Amino acid sequence: MNGPRRLFGRCQTTAQVRLPELTVHYALVRHPLRKRLALRVTAEGAIEARAPMHMSQATVERFLRDQAAWLTEQLARCRSHPPTRPVLADGVLIPLLDERLVLRVAGEGITRARRVGDELWLPVPLSADGLELALERWYRRRAAEYLPERLAHWATRMGVTWRTVTIRGQTGRWGSCSSRGAINLNWRLMRLPVRLVDYVLVHELCHRFEMNHSPAFWERVAAVLPDWSHLRRELRRYPIAG
Repeated sequence: MNGPRRLFGRCQTTAQVRLPELTVHYALVRHPLRKRLALRVTAEGAIEARAPMHMSQATVERFLRDQAAWLTEQLARCRSHPPTRPVLADGVLIPLLDERLVLRVAGEGITRARRVGDELWLPVPLSADGLELALERWYRRRAAEYLPERLAHWATRMGVTWRTVTIRGQTGRWGSCSSRGAINLNWRLMRLPVRLVDYVLVHELCHRFEMNHSPAFWERVAAVLPDWSHLRRELRRYPIAG
């Protein structure tokens, strides 16, 4: 489980649970005012369990297992309807890893994108594509902060090093790794769930051992992420460009 994040009294963690037919990752969001446990699957296929602050994780996971048939049906429905990019406007939800932020367009006083709690405030655009550009710049800054740190986390676990890491905007791939250890990562990874970001990072780090996609390469990926084939299929649902 990832460490908890606290936002305005809430406590959010990510974990995984084994269901009869598959292992699923989910976000557990505890809130001091919540009285009951609720479960939802987002359009992107992210599972969120919203629970009272002091409810045990074991209780939450029993509930997830009880709802296994429903979860499987909802995830299958998501796979059959690939996610699309939202039309940018005030009030829409935009993805940031395992979170969803409410986009706000400022009337005045905002000259640069700024996050406030669960809201992302952007300045009023000066052109038709101004919101897209401002949002991309914000994602790039978050990517420059998050992705190298997360890459280092996995590199330490795998006992591997790299030479450089660069945040780019490739339209045809999520990442790449050269034979000299130069790793390129797409800023659009910040719009994916953390589990898929981790898959991409592990994938590129495994190329430090095998510069191909041979059986030996996939064995290395499987040693780190046993459910890599499921993650790979899930990743294919997400358009890179756009």
